[in-house]
Amino acid sequence: MSQKAKGSAAMFKNLPKSRILKQITRLNNISGSPETAYKFNPKYTKFEVYLIKNSVLGSAIGLRKFWRQRLPTFKFHNENVDFVFKRIVTQTKEDLAKCPTKIVIHDSTGSKNEIDCSNETVDGIFEKVVKATEASPVPSDQIDSIPVPPQYQH
Repeated sequence: MSQKAKGSAAMFKNLPKSRILKQITRLNNISGSPETAYKFNPKYTKFEVYLIKNSVLGSAIGLRKFWRQRLPTFKFHNENVDFVFKRIVTQTKEDLAKCPTKIVIHDSTGSKNEIDCSNETVDGIFEKVVKATEASPVPSDQIDSIPVPPQYQH
């Protein structure tokens, strides 16, 4: 299996075998659910994620999983927010240990709020982001989803 295929499989687990159903499932995962779809307070304008470019282990794994699993839904529902990804290249284990594992949220006044993501789980980071951005849940009737065509239903 190629590196790209491995990454794709890890990002979208438990997908159906049909290509159309895979695409529908991926799109519906991005649009989220009532538990994962949140809209930031409009005063927040920029969302920076600091990611280590090479393989991530240890204290930064939660942030990497958050980036893959939860960030697409935040981006989908917060189209007026500038999402910036800072990929950090490290050469040694010492450099890796010094790398920031954080999210920086900017508001319209120029203030910044940093969220330390070291040793945090995906859910822990998600809760911190919701709190820091004063996010509110998107009503379920406003969450777009693509219905499964009848010929693909079992």
